[in-house]
Amino acid sequence: MSVSHRQGCVASFPSILKILPLVCAVLAGMLAGCRNETPPKTPSPKAVAASVVTVASENLVETLELSGTVRAAHISVLSSKVPGRITAISVREGDRVRKGQVLVRIDDRETAAGVAQAQASVRQARFAVEEADKALTMAQAERRAAEARNDLAQATYRRFQALLARESVSRQEFDEMEAKWRSAAADADRARQAVEALRAKKEQALAALRAAEAALEAAQALRTYADVTAPMDALVTAKHAEVGQMASPGLPLVTVEDPSVYRLEVPVPEGVLAKVHVGDAVPVLVALAPEPLSGRVVEVFPSVDPQTRSGLVKIDMPPALAVPGRSPEWRTGTFARARFITGSRETLLVPASAVLQRGQLTGVFVVDDTQVCRWRLVRTGRSMGERVEILSGLQPGERIVASVVPELKDGLRITAN
Repeated sequence: MSVSHRQGCVASFPSILKILPLVCAVLAGMLAGCRNETPPKTPSPKAVAASVVTVASENLVETLELSGTVRAAHISVLSSKVPGRITAISVREGDRVRKGQVLVRIDDRETAAGVAQAQASVRQARFAVEEADKALTMAQAERRAAEARNDLAQATYRRFQALLARESVSRQEFDEMEAKWRSAAADADRARQAVEALRAKKEQALAALRAAEAALEAAQALRTYADVTAPMDALVTAKHAEVGQMASPGLPLVTVEDPSVYRLEVPVPEGVLAKVHVGDAVPVLVALAPEPLSGRVVEVFPSVDPQTRSGLVKIDMPPALAVPGRSPEWRTGTFARARFITGSRETLLVPASAVLQRGQLTGVFVVDDTQVCRWRLVRTGRSMGERVEILSGLQPGERIVASVVPELKDGLRITAN
């Protein structure tokens, strides 16, 4: 270092010494100011009012919904019992009819002829009975006369026996009287036999009369079959023939059904069939009703269809519903579903409003001990009205937000709603 440079540094040192106290004072003030400042606080999370529920394990009833068909409990396919040409059909599909009302008429000329012939047979049989009765009356009178003659001849014969013993009459006279008595006795026997024969003949005539009367009743009944009548108060659901066609026994003419009682017929798999019993209450789901209806099992078929491996179960339907704008009646062929109980299991159920869907992810907001909510992924099962089954992601005893609100986010504090 040169002499001139060393002199310059020495000359500036007193200047530095002069400003040093001022610098120290400024630094001391800054340090004091730092010591008096309050340290910054961590901001608290925003609070959101929401209801909170505790998740609990519940016993869930396992059910199986099966499809079936609604049918009237009583359906009759009417046909004629006599052959003939159809002369009149007085109903159409949808008509309501009363029990005994004539629905179809068949030409009854042949049956009318049969009735007339049967009536003639009855008249002839009655005449035969009357004749037999008259003959029997006469025979009974003749028998009484013959028995009276026989009694007189027998008494006379006994007197002649006494006279013969005293030799008051000759042997010739006695033999003649004995012959008269024996002849009278024979006449009385023949009269009795004639009465018995006429009695038998009258019984035969009465039997023939009863047969003729039965044939007349059958012919008259057959004639009534020419009128096909309703077997009950019913609804006409099908007409199978037209006027002019030939009717024959067994040929369907009209189908009617009782509209007061309907049943749901459901094929039930054989594995479930053993769990279904007569009298069980079964919820029934139909399109007309927003809520399940209450049905009851009335019949369980004991056999299983070898093709479908299922057995038929019949469920009584409740009375028809009055739904505005829709028919208030059940209809045969209507589709419906029945919900059968197959068992039970433990599961978790949460309000459906607690489940939040984010794209393909499903989750709920779990509330911890500090009242802060955290969004957690869960796997859901079946929906049951206003509740949803949780298969995984939650444990019993945990608390969740019962109803997700728009401002709810992960990390927010929850206050009781």
